[in-house]
Amino acid sequence: MRLEEVNELLRQMEETPYSDHGRPTYIEMKLNYKVGQKVRSCRLAKRYTQKDLASKIGTKYQVILQYEKGKRKISIRRLYSIAEALSVSIIDLIPEHTISNENSYLESEGKEILDLVEKYEKIENQELRNVVYSLITSAQASKENSRKVARIEVAKNLVKAGVSVEIIFQVTGLSTEEYSNAEEKTTSVDYRMGQRIKKLRITRKYTQEDLAKKISTTRQKISDYEQGNIAVPLEKLYEIAKALSVSIKDLLTRRHSEASSGLIEKYREIEDQELRNGFYVLIKSLSEGMEIIAGKVKKAEKAEIAKNLRRLGISIDIVSRTTGATELLF
Repeated sequence: MRLEEVNELLRQMEETPYSDHGRPTYIEMKLNYKVGQKVRSCRLAKRYTQKDLASKIGTKYQVILQYEKGKRKISIRRLYSIAEALSVSIIDLIPEHTISNENSYLESEGKEILDLVEKYEKIENQELRNVVYSLITSAQASKENSRKVARIEVAKNLVKAGVSVEIIFQVTGLSTEEYSNAEEKTTSVDYRMGQRIKKLRITRKYTQEDLAKKISTTRQKISDYEQGNIAVPLEKLYEIAKALSVSIKDLLTRRHSEASSGLIEKYREIEDQELRNGFYVLIKSLSEGMEIIAGKVKKAEKAEIAKNLRRLGISIDIVSRTTGATELLF
């Protein structure tokens, strides 16, 4: 099935009334109504008619009408389109929901883990210790993500160089599906949200099986969510948020500026000047270290792939062009 056909199928599924998918539960109906009312409020604030909004997202005004009345389910992907059309954040379209009062984890990338541990041990303020601890654990997930990005880059280069699928699999461990549509997949809403779920799951030290049990689903379904293979229904997103003891807002992918606003708010809440200075230095060092650690991990991963390619008899020229590794080959 071609990409265009898949997108058209998704569009049709999103615009199919409930009657074609089975009767929704009371909770789903209530949630859909609340989301619909949020959409309506933002639409009216923009002075858009239902036809105006429908035109902007490529659907019919009857669909918008059903969205706003809660008679039609709005997918996360469609909700992002609506948010963009109304020039608001998707957060503005999500109703408040009561969940566990446990602290949410910040969306941050870590620098060197040992560096963070050292800072952690020197911090006496519990609030800052919580922040640094979450950064340490998310840094571990970040490293693995950087490794995969490196493998995907090399795999795509090897394809262009005419290297066989079998050899690519041997040196990267990636299937053709993982790198042939990697760019499209990694920029999708479903994939980015899935990766956010994965990071928070790892931070909580849960396996996919653990999370699956908490929301009464299968491990394979969690895996599909995290890889962006299937969209996460909004009602299921609330269940995942509750299971991970975070707000649903923490699961919705945000731009860097929005993610950073959480750190800024915490900074403003600190009254002690010494702590404020310490917090500023910490975040500044983390920000500067993000690209450094990502670069180191990717370089090391590519170097390892280069060595394996040479062992399999791939020419130095091809290895150099596809991995960027030169000094490590000779």
